[in-house]
Amino acid sequence: MRTKRNKLDEFFIKSASLKIAEFALDYIEANSFKNIAIYMSIKNEPRIEYVIDLNKEKKFDIFLPFCKKEDHICFNKLEDINSMRKDYFGISCPKNDNVIDEKDIDVFFVPGLAFDTSGNRVGYGKGCFDRILKNSGKSFFVGVCYDFQLISGDILETDDNDIGMDLVLTEKGMHSVTNLQ
Repeated sequence: MRTKRNKLDEFFIKSASLKIAEFALDYIEANSFKNIAIYMSIKNEPRIEYVIDLNKEKKFDIFLPFCKKEDHICFNKLEDINSMRKDYFGISCPKNDNVIDEKDIDVFFVPGLAFDTSGNRVGYGKGCFDRILKNSGKSFFVGVCYDFQLISGDILETDDNDIGMDLVLTEKGMHSVTNLQ
């Protein structure tokens, strides 16, 4: 999956990412969510951060992950896209320290290398997202990937620390999961 994703061309990434962001916006608005956690894309991931531009009317607050060290993640409120810093992994995040308790986030949009139709996710192997999702209470989890990264007819291998998704979002729309593993 990583190799295939790394070979994607810029036109596909931009057009698929815009569709994904539009579906995400529709989902956020339909559910009246107020606190949204997204990520800043790396390595040809879908650019869910396009939601920032689509939220022109500021109907909801956006929070981005900040990794203080390899195994610790928190979410800071995005106040100004032009005021960013790099975290432990070199990923853009808000400069401020306006951290939200993960229990106060309504929906997390979660990156991954692959998802299956049961809601299982393969990430980058550090467990950062799984640890924060485990403590998030009643939040919704939406896996974000390109359609070719959504595996049907097979179940991804998981362990006790892996957190399942409630939905998976691709450029073809929002996909319900059949049963969480």
